[in-house]
Amino acid sequence: MLHYIALIATLTALAGFLLAAGGGYEPEALQFHKWLGVAIAFGSHALLYLQKAFAARLAFWNTSLLATLLLTIAGSHYGGTLTHGEGFFAFNDKKESGVVIPTFTEKTTVFAGAVQPVLMAKCAYCHNDQKMKGGLNMKDIASMIKGGKNGAMWVSGDPEKSLMIQRMLLDLDDKNHMPPKGKTQLSSAEMHLFAEWIRAGANPKTTYHSLAEADTLKKIIAKIIETAPTVKDEKVYAFEAASSSTIKKLNSPFRTIRQLSANSPALSVTFYLQEKFTLDLVKECKEIGSQIVELNLSGMPADDQIFPILSSFTNLEKLNLNATSISGKGLTELAELKKLEQLSVASTSIKADDLNSLMKLPSIKSIYIWNTKINEADLASLKSKSKTIQWELGYVPNKTEVLQLSVPSPADKDKAILDNEEFIVLKNPMPNAKIRYTTDGTTPDSLTGQVYTTPIPATNLLRIKAITTATGWIASEVTDFSFYRKGIQSDSVKLLTDPSRGRPFGAKILIDMKKGLSQTGDQLYTSWLGFVDNPFKAGFYFKKNTPIKKVVISTADMTGSSSSGGNPFPPSKIIIKGGPDPKHLKQIGTASPEVPGARRPNASIPYIVSIEPGTYTYIELEVHQLAKLPSWHPEKGQKAWVFVDEVFFY
Repeated sequence: MLHYIALIATLTALAGFLLAAGGGYEPEALQFHKWLGVAIAFGSHALLYLQKAFAARLAFWNTSLLATLLLTIAGSHYGGTLTHGEGFFAFNDKKESGVVIPTFTEKTTVFAGAVQPVLMAKCAYCHNDQKMKGGLNMKDIASMIKGGKNGAMWVSGDPEKSLMIQRMLLDLDDKNHMPPKGKTQLSSAEMHLFAEWIRAGANPKTTYHSLAEADTLKKIIAKIIETAPTVKDEKVYAFEAASSSTIKKLNSPFRTIRQLSANSPALSVTFYLQEKFTLDLVKECKEIGSQIVELNLSGMPADDQIFPILSSFTNLEKLNLNATSISGKGLTELAELKKLEQLSVASTSIKADDLNSLMKLPSIKSIYIWNTKINEADLASLKSKSKTIQWELGYVPNKTEVLQLSVPSPADKDKAILDNEEFIVLKNPMPNAKIRYTTDGTTPDSLTGQVYTTPIPATNLLRIKAITTATGWIASEVTDFSFYRKGIQSDSVKLLTDPSRGRPFGAKILIDMKKGLSQTGDQLYTSWLGFVDNPFKAGFYFKKNTPIKKVVISTADMTGSSSSGGNPFPPSKIIIKGGPDPKHLKQIGTASPEVPGARRPNASIPYIVSIEPGTYTYIELEVHQLAKLPSWHPEKGQKAWVFVDEVFFY
């Protein structure tokens, strides 16, 4: 064994010398690591002779082994520092920090406010003063402009020729892919941020507020700001976490249980679908009663019988009883909730006197009481009795005014591609209002369409149009969203024409199982390929001979406005060819979508093309854009764009 150790230690030390010759390492740590490696190699050879000469003297032999072990530990420490950065062996619970976007002021630049925070969080651990991998240091803009041994990080105005963009888009298993495999990867929004910043000239002095509202770069940053975590201290709880098996058992389509954060034992519980609600659903939560800090019963038909159950959740901090059937008489039982900070009883029949018992709660900070029997005079009285509580009476409506309802939405807006046996849950923007929906492409109104009562089972493709209706209100606008099953996965895909938008992200956008457009949004800056000068053309490869009957193309439909990427319109024609390889093809399906005669709500629209059933190893898809925008469009006569983000096979 000692012979093997000596040989491996020597080869490792030699390999280290060769690697160090490439440069890019912090000199002091490299010096220590280098000579400790040499010492370990010599020490391992020395052990061979010491073992023969001093095998009988165990104290001397054990001391020699211990000394070599200590050398190995020290050498490994400096090796870890060189490879992973300072503090890699700190032996603490500190985790890799996420991207934290600062508050934007009038003077905040795009670089300092958006670009640099992403680079610091996901790239700088390999490119800093202590470790300059590839000779690149990202500590400041001057060092980034200087670049590394492979040249500059970017070419101003040309993201496709910029080294940083090229490295980001390499296959994850490629040794040159950045960030390297095993590290936190860049999101598509972050990659698009870099690409658009470079396209705009990569000027480090450009401020966020100086960008036009329609500017693609500004829209990307606005989305990142919206989704970035805020800097706040995470509350520490003394109680133990509930078991994951218990949480999994209690989760259902009618009751969602989630952690407040990844490492927190605190739980938030929300109930859905009043038709399925029973007190037993709440009683069952007693298994996790000590972990529940947030409970949302909004819109459920819960009455005063709920209060004895709620009083057992002693760590409850936020309680939402909006639009429930409580009378207010049972509120006195909430006096047991010494940690309650926020209570919402809007749209209930409670009166001002019912709230007296809550004023004695030591932690209560805010109570929401709009649309109750409490008027402005009652509110003044409540404020005089307790000046530490924030009382929210909300908007006092004009009884002659008729308002329009907000549109319904999926409970999980970001999940549009579903596994088998999943259900779609719709979220009602107003308790007691009805959601009416259709799945056949027709438009629902206050009288037609199916009334939503239970989650909707997903099929291969499901397009839902929905509105919110309520007596005394104007029905909401129609919302249009599509859901897909994953279907048959293509093994690889190749673009056969160059896109005018989204080129840095490549063909993988088409099969990455990530929908690009927020279903009710108007942004086309992530996960989309846009075509205006060429038709969209791509080839899909399949290793398995799986029968395929239809192809579904997900496109952006924004017919009445000019988006950040152009004028996204339905395609004029779809042509599908199939065969054993790209040289032996035949046409197996076509479609000619109808040109809309007027503006319609923005949506992600799927086009289903039935093809000649068969097993194919190669399918070629060609999508042609409309030659000119129609006369009713505000930019009539201009070129229409086609945007594609995902292609499904069934």
